Amino acid sequence: SFLCLVPEEAKTSSCMEEGGYDTYVHDALGLVQACRASVAPCGWPPAPQPLDACHPEATFYEGHFLKVLFDRMTRILDQPYSLNLQVTSVLSRLAAFPHPHLHEYLLDPYLNLAPGCRSLFSVLVRVMSPAGGGGDDRDTPLKRDLTIPPMQVIGDLMQRLQRVPHFRAKLLLVRRQLMGLVPGEQMDHAMLFKGVVVLEEFCKELAAIALVKGPPEGPP
Repeated sequence: SFLCLVPEEAKTSSCMEEGGYDTYVHDALGLVQACRASVAPCGWPPAPQPLDACHPEATFYEGHFLKVLFDRMTRILDQPYSLNLQVTSVLSRLAAFPHPHLHEYLLDPYLNLAPGCRSLFSVLVRVMSPAGGGGDDRDTPLKRDLTIPPMQVIGDLMQRLQRVPHFRAKLLLVRRQLMGLVPGEQMDHAMLFKGVVVLEEFCKELAAIALVKGPPEGPP
């Protein structure tokens, strides 16, 4: 589940009265309904369709658009807050559309991936992994095996946070600053902390969208 991706030690939303998961479910309901209405004339199939021709030896490529988005997600801990908001906003809207193939590619954490391939879930796992963040290193055992116990998936995110003294207090302060509850002030590692906050909220948003949409229909 997307809700289980971010380690508990890195979560701060539970310390705040606002911005809970229920709010994301309510917002996801409106977003999904709007996306369904906008593509209703397209006649998209309700369930994944079998391919007429499939070449197992061919290398899968997600396309330039998704490649840019996925590459940006791998750098969520090391890029500006405003850019992270834009990237996650585009991905969440894509995930809300009702096409069955898009749904499983962006929202199914159990999607089987061939070596060298990645999905949105595997990209997020990569951010948490010991070798996560930065670059486009796709073909790794961790990314192909999503059954790794959670304690082995903490990796890069927690390692980087734990190098910062009193990281929990500073992370909570950054969240309060982003919410406008306290005045903003300069601090070391601010980009990292903001990236963690965006990551936590994005995972809640994806989980809410997946809940509202429900599983896609089975193949005909």
